[in-house]
Amino acid sequence: MKDFGLTEEQRLIRDTVKGLAKEHFYPGAAAADRQCKPPVDNLKVLAGHGFTGMFMPEDYGGAGLGLMENVLVVEQIARYCANTAMLFSCTDGATPRALLGVGTEEQKQRYLPRLVSGELLTAWSMSEPNAGSDVGNVQTRAVLDGDDYLINGSKLWCTAAQVSELFLVLVRLDSSPGMKGVGAMLVERDTPGFTVGKHLDLLGLRGTGMAELVFENCRVPKANLLLPAGRMRELLAVLDADRISGNPPVCLGIAQAAFENVVQHLKDRHQFGKPLADNQGLQWKLADMAIDIEAARALLYRAAARVDEGKPSIVDTSITKAYVNQMSVRVTNEAMQLAGAYGLSEEYPYERYFRDVRGMSIGYGTVEIHRSSIAREILSGRYEF
Repeated sequence: MKDFGLTEEQRLIRDTVKGLAKEHFYPGAAAADRQCKPPVDNLKVLAGHGFTGMFMPEDYGGAGLGLMENVLVVEQIARYCANTAMLFSCTDGATPRALLGVGTEEQKQRYLPRLVSGELLTAWSMSEPNAGSDVGNVQTRAVLDGDDYLINGSKLWCTAAQVSELFLVLVRLDSSPGMKGVGAMLVERDTPGFTVGKHLDLLGLRGTGMAELVFENCRVPKANLLLPAGRMRELLAVLDADRISGNPPVCLGIAQAAFENVVQHLKDRHQFGKPLADNQGLQWKLADMAIDIEAARALLYRAAARVDEGKPSIVDTSITKAYVNQMSVRVTNEAMQLAGAYGLSEEYPYERYFRDVRGMSIGYGTVEIHRSSIAREILSGRYEF
């Protein structure tokens, strides 16, 4: 594995997490998928080794590390259990970053130390039946009623919903059009009027506890207002960082796993008196997969490094996410093809790898939305070639 200029500490983090994931997470990865059961105990293993809340300042119990460290951790977890990686990226991603970035000091003191310790799992809730990438179309409403807000509406596709205790919920706070009227509330799981629906069974990542959220006169204290209307762009800037540290490293880790497994398969499988790996046509396919993976890793690490240098870029985020998403679909699909009938069997991981990456081109902003963002930056002159 290339070091890409990583520090000794970063290499140690990467290698330690790889060892933990291989030993503790991989044995149960297939069962988590088949049983649609979130592997929450794996998060406790990570917390016990100090790998949750790493980016948090020391004041809240964290290590004050950067986005690169998060990327390294998620990538290595995903190589051995994609569902664990997704749960980790939820409870160590957008919601705690939003709390740290725009929350009040009281909110930070109340929640962040518990996030760092692994005691509190979190979820980010944005999507609705008519609002996905279009945040300005959020319809779930929060109306001030004395010292509380009353929330009514529903949310879809909330990853980690079934196991989380704290939800960051995007709501419409006033009648201002589009994003101007949208803000965010913090909702605890046991709040009256708040219900987590049944597991949503999608194509892949079936062990992430994804569910619908329902709010029926859900009464939330004013102190839980995270972001008032009119400041949504501040929150979306947080999500841009999460679009680097969450989705792409999951895809990269899964693609790496698919590649490694099929390389071994081609070495072991004999046809017509020789290993499949001796066929030049198949060797070229492996070479193309390696090129794709290395290019994706270079883009991802560069994007993370630039954020840590204080130079975040919409173009970096969108190019990285779009490329890594599509790379992972190509690589896992090719791995299934090279594995033959084994690639289609649930007894082997190939079909699961493909299923797990396929939806990532839709979540966290579709590939098409990110292409539009790239084009907009190019045509406005803000993108320097």
